Amino acid sequence: MDIPREHNPQYSAWFVTDVIHAMENYGLMDAGGKVGVALSGGRDSVTLLYILWYIRRYSHMGFDLCAIHVRIDDYDTSVLRSLCDCLDVPYIETDLEVNLKSFPRSPCSLCAAFKRGAMARALEGTGTGTVAFGHHADDAAETLLMNIVYNRRLSTLAPKVVVPEGTFTIIRPLVYLTGSLVRRLHRHFRLPVLEYSCPHGEKGSRALMRLAIARIEELADLRDFSRNVVAALENVDYPSLWPSLRV
Repeated sequence: MDIPREHNPQYSAWFVTDVIHAMENYGLMDAGGKVGVALSGGRDSVTLLYILWYIRRYSHMGFDLCAIHVRIDDYDTSVLRSLCDCLDVPYIETDLEVNLKSFPRSPCSLCAAFKRGAMARALEGTGTGTVAFGHHADDAAETLLMNIVYNRRLSTLAPKVVVPEGTFTIIRPLVYLTGSLVRRLHRHFRLPVLEYSCPHGEKGSRALMRLAIARIEELADLRDFSRNVVAALENVDYPSLWPSLRV
């Protein structure tokens, strides 16, 4: 693969500084720990793998790295293996032991839970207690709006969270990066993408929130609305929030 692997000072301004700040601000990495990247094969997860590989190689952050892919259908994963070989990152693959076709119309949360279980089983005995997901600032903003609109709750993705099963900790090192930047980095690094699309796709409420955010940016002549949302999540005016009525 023709992937740049040399040090580039520009990358500090592009992504290194923001990702390391997220790591340090939220304690995402333990020195000498082992981190697995949830490598779905999409642009976000592939770019996350490269970013963590680059930071491990060219920064003061010391950690071990591996990648794990949960196969959800019958497709070719050789491109993921080749990427990991190119970066000299161990690759783990396991199967989702559930038929997606039997899922309900909107199975995303259920599928994610099954995937976490499959990852936990595959990582057992490897010493990997942390799994990095490729969610970025756009995902956090979309999830916040979805919870407000549909669930009447102020809630979104957390940079660090222990999975309900308690088997590993999920981290999101890209929370300070926008989706558009992640896409640009993917193109710049000439990274591959897995040629498979989930039969359920990414549609419905999340796609609607993405359109809403684009409309807000257009009406307000605003760029990077999602970064403003992340900044607001770190600058909560607690006294102005309504207290719970529950006793």
